[in-house]
Amino acid sequence: MPSRRDMLKKLGATGTTAIVASGLSGSAAAAGAIPSHYLDQYQATGANYGIDWTYLAGVGWIETQHGQYEPGCDESSAGARGPMQFMPSTWDYYGLDGDGDGYANICDYQDAIPAAAYYLTDNGAPEDWDDALYAYNHSWSYVNDVKAAAADYRSQYGGGGGGGFVDGDRVTPTANLNTREQPGTDQPIVATISPGEVGEIMNGPTDKDGYTWWGVHWLDRNVWGWSVERYLTNA
Repeated sequence: MPSRRDMLKKLGATGTTAIVASGLSGSAAAAGAIPSHYLDQYQATGANYGIDWTYLAGVGWIETQHGQYEPGCDESSAGARGPMQFMPSTWDYYGLDGDGDGYANICDYQDAIPAAAYYLTDNGAPEDWDDALYAYNHSWSYVNDVKAAAADYRSQYGGGGGGGFVDGDRVTPTANLNTREQPGTDQPIVATISPGEVGEIMNGPTDKDGYTWWGVHWLDRNVWGWSVERYLTNA
C-alpha cells in the first residue's frame, strides 16, 4: 500500500464536510466477527497510518457491519454510501484509491477503509480519538459505540499486534527509552524518557521493524509518541 503521505489528495478542495449519521447501524454491544478480507484491510491500514486498527473496525461495524448493508452500495436515508458510510461531498475530499486500480471507489472497502483512516487522522486521531470519531459522526453515543466495538475487537483479535497493554494503562520505561513520532526505528525521536516517568497508553499496538509499538502520552512532560513494548512495564 502507498504511504499516508502518498495517499493524501486534495484535488482542489477548499474545505471539509463532516460525515453525518448514516442510519445504517450495527450493534456495539455485540461486535460481530470481521470477514477475513476486511480484517486484513483494517490491520494493513492501521499499520500504514500508525493508528489502532480496531477503531477502524469499530467504525465499520457500527456503520454497515463490515459492508453487509451495501451489496449494491445502497444509500442511507442521509445519503451516505459504501461500507464506511461517506457522504459523497466528503468522499470528494477524502476519497482514496487504496487498491491502486486508478479509481477512488466509495463502494470499495479497499478504498473506503483507508479514506476513513485519512479522515480520522485529519481530525485528531490517534492523539484524540473522541474528537476524531465525533467529527466522523456528530454524536457522542456514536463515539461511545465505536469505542466499545473497538474494545471488543481488541479482546477478540489482540489489537492487531499482540501486546500486553490496553488504552488507559499507566506505564514506565525499564531503561532510557526513545519515543518517536510514528512507529519505526527510523522515525524522528520526540524525547528520551527515563525510568520512573509515567505515561498513559493512548494507542496501539502496531508492529513495525520487528517491534511492537504503543502510543504513549508521557504525562509529566506532556509529550506524545510511540515507544517499543519490550522496554515498557506497568507503572
